[in-house]
Amino acid sequence: MDRERPGKVAAGVIGALVVVAALLWLSGVVGVPDAGLEHNSWGEVDDERIEILTTVWIDNPNPLGSESDVEYEVELAGVQIAAGSETGVDVPPGRTTRTFSTDVDAQQIQPWWSRHLSNGEVSTLVVNTTVHTSVGPFPVSRSDTYEEEIDTDIEGALDRGFSQFEGSYTVDTDAPDWTGIDPTVEVENVTARWGEVTNETSEMAVTVRIHNPNPYPIPVPGFTGSVEFNDVPLADWTADEVELRNVSEDALIDSGEAEQRTFLIEMDNGNLPEWFGTHVDNGEYTRVVVSGSFALTVDGYEVTLPPGGPGITCEFDLTTSIFVDQESGMSFDRCQ
Repeated sequence: MDRERPGKVAAGVIGALVVVAALLWLSGVVGVPDAGLEHNSWGEVDDERIEILTTVWIDNPNPLGSESDVEYEVELAGVQIAAGSETGVDVPPGRTTRTFSTDVDAQQIQPWWSRHLSNGEVSTLVVNTTVHTSVGPFPVSRSDTYEEEIDTDIEGALDRGFSQFEGSYTVDTDAPDWTGIDPTVEVENVTARWGEVTNETSEMAVTVRIHNPNPYPIPVPGFTGSVEFNDVPLADWTADEVELRNVSEDALIDSGEAEQRTFLIEMDNGNLPEWFGTHVDNGEYTRVVVSGSFALTVDGYEVTLPPGGPGITCEFDLTTSIFVDQESGMSFDRCQ
């Protein structure tokens, strides 16, 4: 019986302390720490990592310090692009802030891009933070969530860029067997829209209405071009790599007829993580460059549209406001 008494005494002491702590908590003598999200920012960016800095505030109303465990995660369009945690964080009395570091998961950039495009180029940014603190024997958790809508208009930029092809083009062949006959092609309407989007590829459908005013049929023009974000190639295609929708490549446009042709261009999403790093490193700014040209062959003579040059190049400025306080959007700069 004597051996059992120390154990009973210890249990009684612990029980008494729990009761005292509970009474102090209920009476307001011992306060419950509060916590929330202070702000987020980009940290170090290099070829290997994109750092996110998450700062939380913790308000400890008690005269003695404590320890907390912190969890945080960042989502774009429902895709978790970063997450981290810290245990045993010292929390002194009063209000303090702590900054925690985590890296963007580069493998999640492509899934985010796919959802972003599929959702009309709109993504919801969600940052969740949770702070776990023990008040005596009682665990307490405080959570905070920050949300913001991120939107872009890359489709609009591509559409405006490729619309610069619209016009009537007549080419002086200077060929003996074409005496008095200069081929003319009228490009009446060009539009660009996103097609099927997966984690691996993004399809871009460029639809062109072509009128043939010549007294002879002409073939469907070949389409060559490229799309670059901050000098990172996202698409680079030649005429033989482009699929025509619902029409054969050797189809002709009869004299006096106007027909619509849709070119299906496949963008490789594999370069998106590299681009995203440059976008963040530039303060969430991207220079978008869209280039392209059409070409067709009539009786062995190649006609380039626009004639006499490498094609048309248009430049746009893309900005976002994920962690940078600025207006997001796409603005046109120039075409040449």
